[in-house]
This record gives sequence, structure tokens and C-alpha cells, in this order.
Amino acid sequence: MAEATDRDPPREHRGEELRQRSLELLEFPRVREALAEHTRLPLSRERALALAPSYQADAVRDLQQETAEAWALLEEASGLDLTLVRDPRPLLRRVAIGSVLAGDELVAIGDTLEMTRAAKAIGNRLRAKTPMLRSLARSIADLRPLERQLRAKLTPSGELKDDATPYLRQLRHESRDAYGRATRSLEALIDSDLGAEVLQEQLFTVRSERLVVPVKAEMRARLPGIVHGVSDSGATLFVEPLGNVERTNAWREATAAEQQEGLRVLRRLSAAVGRRAGDIDHALEVAARIDLALAKARYARAYDGVAVEESGGSIRLPIRLVDARHPLLRGVAVGVSLTIAPPSSTLVVTGPNMGGKTVALKTLGLLVLMRQAGLLLPCAPTSTLPLVDGVYADIGDQQSIEQDVSTFSSHVMNIAGVLEVATERSLVLLDELGTSTDPEEGSALARAILAHLTDRAVPTLVTTHHRAVAAFAEEHAGMENASVELDPATLEPTYRITMGLPGRSYALAVAERIGLDARVVAAARRLQDPTHREGEELLATIQEERHRTRARLEEAEAAERHATELARELSERLAEAADAQSEALEAVRRDLQAEARRVLVRLKQAEAAASWEAFRGEPPPPRVIEEARGEVADVQRLVRSRLWARTEETRASRTRISIGDIVEIGALGFRGEVLSDPGGDAPGGSVPSGSVKVDVLVGSARIRLDLARLRKVGEGAPRAPSTTRVTLTPKEFIAAEGAELDIRGLRLHEALERMDAYLDSALAQGVAHVRIVHGKGTGALRQGVWRHLASHSIAEAFDFAPPERGGDGATEVDLA
Repeated sequence: MAEATDRDPPREHRGEELRQRSLELLEFPRVREALAEHTRLPLSRERALALAPSYQADAVRDLQQETAEAWALLEEASGLDLTLVRDPRPLLRRVAIGSVLAGDELVAIGDTLEMTRAAKAIGNRLRAKTPMLRSLARSIADLRPLERQLRAKLTPSGELKDDATPYLRQLRHESRDAYGRATRSLEALIDSDLGAEVLQEQLFTVRSERLVVPVKAEMRARLPGIVHGVSDSGATLFVEPLGNVERTNAWREATAAEQQEGLRVLRRLSAAVGRRAGDIDHALEVAARIDLALAKARYARAYDGVAVEESGGSIRLPIRLVDARHPLLRGVAVGVSLTIAPPSSTLVVTGPNMGGKTVALKTLGLLVLMRQAGLLLPCAPTSTLPLVDGVYADIGDQQSIEQDVSTFSSHVMNIAGVLEVATERSLVLLDELGTSTDPEEGSALARAILAHLTDRAVPTLVTTHHRAVAAFAEEHAGMENASVELDPATLEPTYRITMGLPGRSYALAVAERIGLDARVVAAARRLQDPTHREGEELLATIQEERHRTRARLEEAEAAERHATELARELSERLAEAADAQSEALEAVRRDLQAEARRVLVRLKQAEAAASWEAFRGEPPPPRVIEEARGEVADVQRLVRSRLWARTEETRASRTRISIGDIVEIGALGFRGEVLSDPGGDAPGGSVPSGSVKVDVLVGSARIRLDLARLRKVGEGAPRAPSTTRVTLTPKEFIAAEGAELDIRGLRLHEALERMDAYLDSALAQGVAHVRIVHGKGTGALRQGVWRHLASHSIAEAFDFAPPERGGDGATEVDLA
């Protein structure tokens, strides 16, 4: 058989007519209209309304790739909006022949250039995933200089800006000055006694581009001037006073010069647009193509569309639809699943009216057309469809009263054309084949048509009520039966296709259910051919069994989904519990760290207080010692609090501790040396840990702790017991007002030692705010100071000093 390219012109013309007719029968124009609602540009809307399927493999692949890339852009990028309110193409045609555009029209051109720039920028998004759209976008010329020129000279409303040219700015200044002089003269007249007497209203206006005042008709002689108009009643004359004529002349001359310069600027801008009209037109075409691809992706989102693979094989089969939904059906639709696969090329679908036969046929045809137009499909991704050279459909009542053509004649004429042009690469859809005529002859004709198509291996889907056609398909090697059915209990349509089984008509069952006299129904059953009646009963039994099997399968699938959902929910709850546990542990850790910092501050305060007294050359007075002891006691209470408590099991696991051992204090993480004998008179000076208390030297402070809170981490040299004491380090006196430490010129480690001692002294003396002068220099000393302060236990906050107190050459510190 000759390929499509070898067809003679009349046959090719006939095929194109039938393809276009099939688009109408399958409601493809409604898909175009729905797609157009998702476009943003006038040109892309036109493209959507003119969308047609391609029948070339390379073109279909390109269209599908464009849509897939647009889908990826919508999924991973935002702000992809190529909206344009005004169609610029008529404006471009005008400037191309030398017309001058108005300001608002040039603003529309500027909006177009901004939109095409956005389209060009799309190419820079997801480069690896969108090579085709990127290649398209890169073909858009760089029109930014022209866009900047238009934006620089025009306001958003289309007015020329004052600084569009220096001369225009000067002329507008002169025009405003002239207008001001003329109006001030009229305002003086209005405010005068003469004005109060002769004017109808205390205002001025413009008539015939001249400044005038409304004068009472009877007072005309009192105000010499030029009359530029009369009111409808004749009671008011619009007079330009003679004394203001020259001023108005100056204003009109300046205005005329301004308008002339404005026209010159608009002409230059229009000429600039005209020189790039070809580039702008091309950019519009590319932007429209990109926007149409984005519209296809947006439309696919509305019906959950997916990309469908192309079938392979010498006859472009198999056709496999899985859970396919008609995109124009509202609400929840039952998915259509069907297969046409070798060795069969024809599928015969039988069953009752309203069972979904025609919907299945239309769904297959429409989805094939949509795929070849670059649209994604509302079906399962496991579906496969062939690339066809045409979809030829015969659906519904196509009689023509004007042409005196009956329904049957119309069907036959249409089918005759289909048989003439269809190839093994076509898809033929025949609805209710063999109807509208004598059943016997219609059935015979239907079988002959199907045999002809099947022998030529033309992929065909046919619906029929003729039982003889279903029986013929059962016997023919290249055909396969399928059926739609009603629910056995309710006789409601299920809209499901059952492959491999012919359908029942349900005519007598439906007639009985809707109330036809039972005697009439019984008589009809007796009149049936016994073989037909037995076949109906057998089909009914098979379908009831299939219905029960399907119901059990659905129950099993529902149970599986429920189990899967429970497993997912359990997994989520376990993850939530793990997260909550981690958060709780983190909160406890933060609390412990904060408490440790507070304990360290209290210890430093006690040490600093005693150190200050020693610096003054006197032994610490009882008050200082008591205060230090009080601070230590507070620390001990913190250590004994429930936040730091250990369980009895942990206490029992402690190793034996002796004088001189290095121990770690519970959760604090501080280390100290054991000073007192935990066992008293016990041999060897050691006892098991329990409720015994010992003295521990932490830094320079001696504190008494519960032995159960200690963990041995090493050994140290024995130390004789001593009373509560602190190490005294001389510190300097700090004035409460203007406390300041100058560390300029010191090395970093020296500066930090000085600063630590200074902060301790400040804290002991109750000074809450100090200043550290480190100078500017290279900034190394300041950085070291700031790093040290960031982890310092008593530095609550710090920042640069105000400019009058040193600026970034000093740091002010708030103490805890």
C-alpha cells in the first residue's frame, strides 16, 4: 500500500476533509477553547484556538518536549508570567511604514519589549532540563537599549517626560511661565471690584485655546476684549480681556513650540521602534510559542495530565489506555481502560445504551489527537498510544435535510471516505456501526466493513448493538471483543470496559425495571431465539461472577491501601517521637549549659570579692568571707538541685574516691581536686560513694559537694585539708562611672589576661558597664577581644562604643 506522501491530490484533499470533520466530532475545538483560557498573550491565544495535531513524528516529539519542559519550569520556578494586555502587532505594522505612534502606544511597545525580555530570561532557568525552550528563548534579540530609551522618555501613562530632551524641558519651562503670567493677570481681574461687577462667575477657563473669563452679557462694554464664545442661554460671554491678549499669545506660542518638539521626539522614538520591528515581531512569535507551551502545562495541571509513550511496531500498535478520562467531562469520571494489540487490530465494543461505549470511543480518539498536538493526557502513565497519520471518526446522527441525505446514507458516505483514505497508520472510530437500517442488512454490512479494515490491519475501534457482529469478531483472528455492562443488582452503568467478552443488551431487564407490563416482558422473552436466550443467560452468569470478583478485588485493594496508610502513619508518628525526643534532649542540654554558666559566674563573683579585699592589703573581713560562703552555698544548692541529680543506680556505680583525686562534678562538666577525707577514720582514707560530702577545690574556690555527684577522672598529688578559702589575685580599683581599660599596645594574650582581671574586679565592685579601649589599627586586637567576649561567662552583651566615646576603636561591655 502506498504511503501518505504518494497519495494523489484528490485523495489527500478527501483525507484532510475527513480529518477536520473528525476533529469536530471528537470535540477537539472545545479542548482548544479550554487551552486558550490558560494563555497570557493575544498571539498565543490565537495559536491555542488554531491548534491542530501534527502527523509527523519529529514535530510531535518536539511539541511533547516543549510541554514537558514547560511543566518542569512551572514545577521548579516561579514568576513565569508573560502577560500582555494590548496586542502590539497593529502598532508594529504602522511603524514599519513610517507612522508616528502616540505616547500610550509607545508605552505599549515598551511593555511588549519588557515581556519579550522576560521570555528571553526563561532560557536561563533550569538550563539542563529545558534545552528546547532555552534554544527558542536565545533566538530573541537583545532589545533592552530600545526598551530603556522608551522608558527614559515616557511616563507609564504615555506622556513625554520633561527631560525627554533639553529643548523640551526648556520649552515646557517657558510655557509654564507664560501660562502663570497670563493666569495671574486674570486672577487679579477676578479679585478686583470690576471683576466682582462684570463677571458671571469668579473663574477663568479656556475657549478656542484662549484664556477667557465669563462676562455678563449686559456688562460687555465694561470689559474690552475679544469674545470667544457665548453660553447656550446667551446670558454669558466668554471674553479674553485686551490687556491679557499678549500674555495669552506668549503662552500659546510656547505651547505650540512644546508640542512641535514633543512630536519630533515621538517621531524619533517611532522610527527607532520601526527599525527593530522585525526583531520585535520575531520576539513576539517566540514568546507566544513559549507561552503556549506554558499554557499546555497549566491546562494539564487542571486534569492531572501525564506524558504518554509512543507505541512501537510495524503497524504502530499496541494502543493501550489505562484509567483514561475524557478531559471535557465534569466531576469524577470512571477511567477508561482498553487495549488494541497484535495480532488484533480491531476492537468491537458491545453493551447497553448509556453504558459508556461512545465515551470510550471519543476518549481514545481525543487523546490521540491531544498527544499529537503536544498536550499531556489525563490517564495513567503506563498508557501507550501510536503516532497516526489521521484519526477518522463516524459518530452520531449526521443526516442533512438540506442535502436530502438520511442518517444511514450519511453514515455510509462518511465510511466510504474513511475506507478510501485510512492506512495501517490511521485510527478509525466507528460508533454504532450497522444501525439506522434493516438489522439483518446493517449487521451484514458492518461485518463486511470490519473484515475489510481488519484485513488491511487498520487500527479500528467500533461500537455496535448487533450480536452477530460480536460473534463475527469472536471468530475472526484479527478482532477482539469488549463490553460495557450494567451493575447486575441496580442496572446502573459501571462505565467500565471488559476486554475479551461481548456485552449484553439488557433491553428486557431495563424494560422490566422501569415498569413495562410484566406480561409483555415475559412474552418478549418467549419470542427470543432459544440460542440467543441461552447466550444471554450465560453472559449474565459470567458478568455476575466478574462483578463479585471485582468487588472482592476492590475490597482487597482497599484493605491494602488502608494497611499502607496505617504503616505510613505509624512511620510518621515514630519520626515525630524521635524528633520530640531529640528536641527534649537539646532543651535539657541548653538548660544545663545555661545553669553551668550561672554557677561559674557566681563562683567568679565570690572569688573577685575576696580578691578585691586582698588587693587593699587587708585580710578579708568577716563580711566578705560570709558573702563568699553564701555564694558557695548557693552554688552547692544549684548542684544539689533536681536538674543535676543522678539516679541511685548511677551513684552505686561510682568508683571509690580519695584525697587528691581529680573528679568531675556531675553534669556541670567542671573538674576539681578532692581536698577532704571522705572516709574519716576508714582504713586507706577511702570509702564507697554514698551520701557522704567532701570538699573539692574548683579553680580557686573550695566547695563542699555530695560524693554521689562526683566522678573520678584521674589522680592528683595529695593535699592537706584546709578551710574554705579562695585564691587572692591583686586587682585594680574601678570607678563606677566611666569604667575603662586601655589595652592598646599589648599583645593579644597579655590584653586578654588584663581584660579578664579587669572584668572580675568590675563584677566584684558592682560595676555593670565598662569600656575596653583597643584602638583601630589592623583590627586584629579588636577581633581577638570580641572572640573572647563571645564566650566569656560574665559578658552579657558588647558592641562598638558611640562615636563620642571612641567609636570602633573601643568596645562597651554589659556585665552579667
